[in-house]
Amino acid sequence: KLYEENNDKINQEGVLTARLLDMFIGDFDRHADQWKWGTEDTGIGKLYIAVPRDRDQAFFNSNGLLLKYLSRQRMRFLQGFKKNIPDIKGLNFVARDFDRVFLNGIEADTWKAVTDSFIFKLTDTVIDSAVANYPEAVKPLIAESIAAKLKSRRQSLSEKSLKYYEFISREVTVTGSNEEEYFHLSQDNKNLKLSVYRKELDNDSSLVSYRRSFDPAVTKELRLFGLNGNDKFVIDPDVSSPIKLRIIGGKGEDSFNLQGNVKNFLYDLSTEKNVLINTRKTNKELLPQVSVLDYKSNGFQYNQLNFPMFNLGFNSEDGLLLGLGLHARTYGFRKDPYKTDQRLTTLITPTNGNAYQLKYRGEFNRVISKNDVLFNVDLVNPTLNNFFGLGNDTEFNTDLGVQYYRVRYKYVETDLLIRKRFNDLFSISVGPTYYHYWDNYEDNKNRILGDPGAQGLDSASIYSPKSYLGVKAKLDIVYIDNEVFPSRGITWFTEFRAVEGLNNNSGDLSRIVSDMTIYAKVSDISRISTVLRFGGGRIFNDKTEYFQALNLGVNNYLRGYFKNRFSGSGMLYGSAELRYRLFKSKSAILPGDVGLMGFFDIGKVWVNNLESKKWHNSVGGGVYFVPFNLIMLSASLAVSEESRLFNFTVGTKFNLTF
Repeated sequence: KLYEENNDKINQEGVLTARLLDMFIGDFDRHADQWKWGTEDTGIGKLYIAVPRDRDQAFFNSNGLLLKYLSRQRMRFLQGFKKNIPDIKGLNFVARDFDRVFLNGIEADTWKAVTDSFIFKLTDTVIDSAVANYPEAVKPLIAESIAAKLKSRRQSLSEKSLKYYEFISREVTVTGSNEEEYFHLSQDNKNLKLSVYRKELDNDSSLVSYRRSFDPAVTKELRLFGLNGNDKFVIDPDVSSPIKLRIIGGKGEDSFNLQGNVKNFLYDLSTEKNVLINTRKTNKELLPQVSVLDYKSNGFQYNQLNFPMFNLGFNSEDGLLLGLGLHARTYGFRKDPYKTDQRLTTLITPTNGNAYQLKYRGEFNRVISKNDVLFNVDLVNPTLNNFFGLGNDTEFNTDLGVQYYRVRYKYVETDLLIRKRFNDLFSISVGPTYYHYWDNYEDNKNRILGDPGAQGLDSASIYSPKSYLGVKAKLDIVYIDNEVFPSRGITWFTEFRAVEGLNNNSGDLSRIVSDMTIYAKVSDISRISTVLRFGGGRIFNDKTEYFQALNLGVNNYLRGYFKNRFSGSGMLYGSAELRYRLFKSKSAILPGDVGLMGFFDIGKVWVNNLESKKWHNSVGGGVYFVPFNLIMLSASLAVSEESRLFNFTVGTKFNLTF
């Protein structure tokens, strides 16, 4: 109704009073369906009055380690009804969209006055009388405890309420309607004042549909959506504010007169006869696609900071590795799926610190001409891999054991890529990449690299530092129905890398790898799904370094063989997997799909001067479990002519193996 015409308003102070009660009693489940609306006739239109209902999560009791963990991470609203309000933002997560629509017109002074009035009425007598109405059967068990918690929460409610006001006022969205509006921005001392009129009559207060003064110390961004109608947007010439302003005109012939000193962005259709005046300093996005006008009243996301995240690692050489990690994610205007995403992980051996890893992944979306920036850094000292020699017919001497084929070396790798996303399915990334390798004999003596000449390798070269600098390009296609456990769709990842050696022992490298996975299902209700995977790669240089080789093994497309069992300058592989869903677990602790899977893998490698017609294959089967539709866990047994390997994998990709 509010979008259809501009004569109606919301009694936002009444909404705030109801929401304060929600916070006071700890009811976190306050989504839009929990409200009814009454109306009053104002003589101009209707005044909508909020009528809350279904307060079914009041006094929510949260205890136990799992709920404690969830309430501090992804489900902060599960903090429970306690003597204080530890996380007011998290408590109101479910109402995040509702509050930003129906509380967007209240200034700080009014917010504080409503809060103070609410608290003033919550006397001890009122609280004691309320809990006295509990049924006699439960009153002795909970009445005294709840009364004490309510009185304690009352003491901090004013502070928490104003903190929440500042939180939802950081970015404010104001909408017009399908009729004509006049959006006027003026200076109000140090504040930025927005007035929205139903008609262009600046001095007629009866025509004001919205008015609020924004403090730049609180509000950082203001978004104005005209929606439909011939709207007008004006910024006075004396306006000066650090608040970022986004104006989305909407359908209709709109006019914009954007003066003053305020950073502003304009979005509208290029196919309409809009009037633009004084927009030389405006960042304009005028497009023929109607998506440029998109308005969403839901979907607000909280920024995330998870720290510390505890990391565990283990390998047979270094033993247990411990570390800390950090994950930070921020959201922004039309920066899907997020604005930034950064992950930092560390691992170190706690006994002597001789082995350690540091990895950073940074993704910054739409920062350079609507393109993304990807920044990755790996420091591994040392890595622990297998190497059985170069070629498709290398032997595995079981008398020596797999430990003989372990190789240890150190490396630093970093790349900085610019990504162009053409749509939600297809993207291209390109940018510089750097790689530095170093190794020493002591880490590899009495193993395969203890005698490099037997493998056709040069010991002087292997134990010399090598540095490479060049370019990396990636082409990614992702079209799947579920990110965690796809049953339909396709993914296709291709990467090309060309680097030049920076010292005498470093040869140039050019290589390409490509991997395609097809997910198929007979019907929506079918229990059976199929996964087909194909791929390959090629190194175009005459010489292949062992640490740059293309590999097949349990971690790379060929289950049933040890990690990196076959290495070469070229590779081809294929895989077919059949999945059958047995049932859906209805456990309250770990609900999710449980099923069986069977697979067949085949592949081969080659080097420039060693051709082989042999194809290696393995077969196997196992079980999978997809709890909460958040992650895929699988356990399987793979059998080849050489070995039988038990695999435990996490995720939806075959190469995420522990």
